[in-house]
Amino acid sequence: MANKVAQETISDRAQPKLATLIWLCVAAWMVPGLGHMLLGKKWRALILFSAIVIMFLMGIAMQGELFSTGTDSYLQTLGFFGEMCVGLAMPVARFFGYAGGNPLFVSADYGTAYLVAAGMLNALTVLDTYDIAMGRKP
Repeated sequence: MANKVAQETISDRAQPKLATLIWLCVAAWMVPGLGHMLLGKKWRALILFSAIVIMFLMGIAMQGELFSTGTDSYLQTLGFFGEMCVGLAMPVARFFGYAGGNPLFVSADYGTAYLVAAGMLNALTVLDTYDIAMGRKP
């Protein structure tokens, strides 16, 4: 019975417009935590921003590889899309001259894992922003 009441209150709420949802999700993708900040979740936004940016910077410090789509390997293409999920951090890193690290460096594989994990965490952040905007989550 309580579950039915919860479903009714969610469906009775006014749903946000599609343009608002798209704007929030794009903002959350470009800058980690920005979607939460726009929704008024300041502490959650700060924690997510800090975690994702620190993870990305640690991946760069460990000389992780930045993947590209110009290869025939499906795994490298998936790695590229995983890293692109981090938003503006990857193009900014490339703009400032980070070409992708040294594969012979002792922690390069860990750095690559950090870079992809930062992107995947930001993808979850975008989904969390969507759920909060839809009223599915407090």
